[in-house]
Parts: sequence; C-alpha cells; structure tokens
Amino acid sequence: MNIQHRIDRPYEPGHIEVYGDEPYEWRILDHSGHVVRDSAGYGSGNASYSSAEVALRDAITFDADDSVVPIFFRHGADAELENAAQTHRTADSLRAMATALRSAASQAVLDSRHATDDEAQDYLDARIETMERIVQELEKSAERLHAAHQVTVD
Repeated sequence: MNIQHRIDRPYEPGHIEVYGDEPYEWRILDHSGHVVRDSAGYGSGNASYSSAEVALRDAITFDADDSVVPIFFRHGADAELENAAQTHRTADSLRAMATALRSAASQAVLDSRHATDDEAQDYLDARIETMERIVQELEKSAERLHAAHQVTVD
C-alpha cells in the first residue's frame, strides 16, 4: 500500500493516513494501529479522492467530529496542557500541508513552461494561483494556532 501522507491524529492518539495512487483514500488508526475508519468502505460517506491533500483534509475533519469519533478522557490529565500540545500538533500539520502544497505549486510553475496551448497555460495559471491562496490560508491558520499555543504555555 502506497502511503501518501501519515500524520499524528490531532485530537487523540493514533495516526491519519492517506493512501493509494489516485484515487486516494484515507484511514484513521488508533494508538495500536487498528483501523478506526477507512474512507474506502467504513461508511464515511465519501468516495475516493483525486487529491491526496483533499483526502487528508477530509480525514482530519472527519476525525474532529465528536458525533462520529468518541473522545476519551484520561483521569488526572491536564486539559490545558493537552490542549496546548494539540494546538501545537495541529499547527505543525497545517505547516506540513502548506509545505507540500507549496512544492506542488512550484512543480506546476515548472510544468507551465511546457504548456502546449493557451488552454493548458490558463489551467496551470489558475491552479498555481489557487494553490498559492490555499498555502497563504494554511500558513495564517498555523500562525494563529502557534500564537494561541504560546499564550497557553507562557
């Protein structure tokens, strides 16, 4: 199985993986590596994805939904510290997604040099512009989370 992305679950122990070679699927693993949900057949309501990054986004969103994935509490846990750690991990995940998307945008810029016609060039230009806007939003969100994390730990 070709794993495209593997990140720590933002809200509880375990991992989120995006796998496949287009179409892509996602799955959520618990701390022991057991599959909690898999978009390929466990009733997530989603079909396969043509973008690994969109699959990752949907997996994170799905994992955050309290009505779908239960949240387990540990007795004696320091909620404020755990929230700060979670905020930090989420900011890191957003930065990783921004880096991956920035790399894809750079590749699209390189590809645009070889566009065979105006329609192909217009497509690549629109794709690059959209990716750059998404990268900016991811970076802004990561910075806001980082600032919230700093307030909590200070």
